[in-house]
Amino acid sequence: MNIVRKETLIDGAVGLLEVRCFVPELLSMEVESDLKSLKLVVLSHPHPLHGGTMNNKVVTTMERAFKGLGYVTVAYNFRGVGQSEGVYDEGVGEQEDLLAVVAWAKTMFAIEHVTLAGFSFGSYVSLKVQERLAVEALCTVAPPVGLYDFFEIEGGVKNVWSLIQGGQDEVVSALDVVDWALSLKRSPDIYWRAQAGHFFHGELIWLKKAIELIFK
Repeated sequence: MNIVRKETLIDGAVGLLEVRCFVPELLSMEVESDLKSLKLVVLSHPHPLHGGTMNNKVVTTMERAFKGLGYVTVAYNFRGVGQSEGVYDEGVGEQEDLLAVVAWAKTMFAIEHVTLAGFSFGSYVSLKVQERLAVEALCTVAPPVGLYDFFEIEGGVKNVWSLIQGGQDEVVSALDVVDWALSLKRSPDIYWRAQAGHFFHGELIWLKKAIELIFK
């Protein structure tokens, strides 16, 4: 399956947002407004103030996994990162960024299935907006439990939710992540890699294969 890459700037709440798409070639040959896609994944990156961008290796590994499964993939930079305008907004404005990206994607493609996928800070943003979007699936990698108020997500997630966590996480407590997930009314499916750290150094191949098996 041939894949076409597209990079563009779209309108966000406080300015332009930088977006990268990978689209199956069969779809890209059609008029953009008529594109058909069964599945879309939108990928959110780690913390903007700690070097997080859509080019983060965990994000691009997730992107490759979903791309190989035939998804239309959309990665983007939060406000103030790369070519995206604006400044960091402590996870609040970043939720509006994600909503803007999903809304844009829905104007580009006839979406029948939406997955939100986030790494670290991107997991928090994805979790905060998932109920407002009523997405079909959610993939959170190393959510920063303890650094943000995850207990505000009282109702849990009502769709298919996969949580991927490394047991040697040096940024957040892996056990706190699991305890939090199991405390929810509806817990996610948890995929544990005992030897993986927060950034999955040396474990990116495992991460890619795990996503391919979970979301095939």
